[in-house]
Amino acid sequence: MKFTILRLLTHSELGMFHEYRRQGKERAKQRAINFDWDVVDKVFPSAKDSDIIAIDCRRMEDENTVVEVASRLKRQHRNWRFEGDCPTSSYYDFVDPGVLFAMVVDASTQPAKASWIAIPVDHPARTSILGHGESARLGKSAMIALYDDEGEHSQTVLAEHFPQLFKEPETVSVTSQPQADNNYDDVAPDPLGLFKILARAGHSLPSAVADLVDNSLSHGAREIWITFPSPNEGGRWMCIRDDGTGMTLAGLRNAMKIGHQRDYDDADLGKFGYGLKGAAWSQADRLTVVSKAAGEASGTLTWDKDHLAKTRRWELLNDPVALQYSSAIEIAESGTAVLLTQMRPAMEPTRGRGESPYAQELAAIKAHLELVFHRYIEGKVPGREKVVIRLNNEALKPNNPMGHPLTKEFDERRIELQGQTPDKSSVLYVRAHVTPNEAEFEEYIKPLTPLEQRVERERLSLNGRANDAQGFYFYRLDRLIKWGGWEDLFAKDEHTKLLRVAVDFDRTAEEQLQVDISKQLVRLPFAVTEPLKDLLKVPRAAARARYDKKATSATTPLNTSGENRSAGTSPTGTVSTSGLMPPTSVPAQAPVSGAPPAAVSRKDRTSVRIISSGSAPWQRKLGFKGEEVEVTPLVPALVALVQILDKDADAKAALSEFLRVLETAGVPDLLADKA
Repeated sequence: MKFTILRLLTHSELGMFHEYRRQGKERAKQRAINFDWDVVDKVFPSAKDSDIIAIDCRRMEDENTVVEVASRLKRQHRNWRFEGDCPTSSYYDFVDPGVLFAMVVDASTQPAKASWIAIPVDHPARTSILGHGESARLGKSAMIALYDDEGEHSQTVLAEHFPQLFKEPETVSVTSQPQADNNYDDVAPDPLGLFKILARAGHSLPSAVADLVDNSLSHGAREIWITFPSPNEGGRWMCIRDDGTGMTLAGLRNAMKIGHQRDYDDADLGKFGYGLKGAAWSQADRLTVVSKAAGEASGTLTWDKDHLAKTRRWELLNDPVALQYSSAIEIAESGTAVLLTQMRPAMEPTRGRGESPYAQELAAIKAHLELVFHRYIEGKVPGREKVVIRLNNEALKPNNPMGHPLTKEFDERRIELQGQTPDKSSVLYVRAHVTPNEAEFEEYIKPLTPLEQRVERERLSLNGRANDAQGFYFYRLDRLIKWGGWEDLFAKDEHTKLLRVAVDFDRTAEEQLQVDISKQLVRLPFAVTEPLKDLLKVPRAAARARYDKKATSATTPLNTSGENRSAGTSPTGTVSTSGLMPPTSVPAQAPVSGAPPAAVSRKDRTSVRIISSGSAPWQRKLGFKGEEVEVTPLVPALVALVQILDKDADAKAALSEFLRVLETAGVPDLLADKA
């Protein structure tokens, strides 16, 4: 029951330290650190039955002295306070708002055992912890509790910088020496049981195919053939074949080994030594790999679930491939073919009655690969040739989510992720794009046939709802791994649905972004949330303006600078004057075009009303009665003004148009941040 608790302390909590009071910085008389109720409920499940939780705490008295103090958590209304210890040492003269409170607590004992530290704002331990994906939830919660391995990075950093408090003593188990009467082979994992576990990697069929394509690209493939015939013709099977470098017999055996560790070069899409097996087993009970390196003999190895179940041994088969698959696995000079047989039935429910389940699967694979690998198919990956991917002999077409001709692009910016040491720092490259609004898009596709128009709409919306396509697009080594949504920085908003933001990173940032084993999960460290919010204020305003049909003409680009990777921000939120900025012809924090506000004649279909809550001072919606402006309590003066104007329709219509002007300048976001 080990938890790592993190909190950024505020003015009101620092009165706990005598030195803070002696310096005259105190603003309140509070002598405790606040603990959120949800954290206490998670760490101490029995807390609901008590008002006091005893904790024996270890902390620093000075640079070299560790003291242990009997402390407590005391219920304060719904939340709790950490009390019982107010350090008097001048050692804490560094405390200021923003210091990081970190506690590692073992809640399995009574009283609980804990060690805590207050980490200065400029300390490398604070930088490393807040620059890692483990801290992501601090962006939406004042305090977080990480259970066991969830806080592994934070615990490692704390142990390295403050070993007196957090480094656990090394122990040698008395059972570590083998004994003659023990059968140690019994502790090996059961092959069938592990197969079943690894087969639940969270893959859909399209994402599994994409993971197998990753392997082909990592081996330098220029052409990839995916064969997926109708299940009604010879059963359900699939083959992914490439013309890459292939593998020797020894290399093939290593590739079939679960968790095989190898050296990954900078452009290698692999990560854990698991992708081939996990992706294949998520869909099929039999995996056969045929591979041939130039000038070498071809090799064939198979993992078969039935064989694992029968022998209960990790035993590879080298049987020849059945004749019916021979054309699909045929390799010329070099390459690899991954053959999935005994594939399990489709798990996704059939949508509608117009197409067969097989046709829907083909369409889903096609759409997924065209999006995920669009840079490879376009030939826009530095240092490598254009890649051709064929699905049942049909060449896939790239679907660049920011590539529509009417999309308006902002300059690229960079945010540095500071690692635990300077040599472990990495960089995120951020570029915002505003896609065309509905009127512009409909005008653009007007010359096309109805079928072509439908295809274009589906490609722009990524075969889903346009509102779901807004947000971040994370590219790992030019391969799209996650897209849509704002990672809790912003809520999805109809008025910002045109905004898409590409975030590029390489292998050096994987640990800090906590890329998971399926390479589909990313967490933004807390340290980058404020810089990202700052960088996106102007693009968000531009997206709103374009949504409201007030943008510049469809033929005027927002940026003509091309690829521009310039120096930029640090995790502290400092923003340079170059990079992700509007074009010189469009002043920052100004409407995207110089068009005047719409005339007050909108009053017959615009209403302004007060609602009880919301994340912004006001929001504009389209209801059954037309346009409505909903005003929240975040700005009391605005609420009072709406109340005064309640009976005057003309005045409320004028207010609505005035608020519209403020929206184009991003004022709602600025006010929401200050509220």
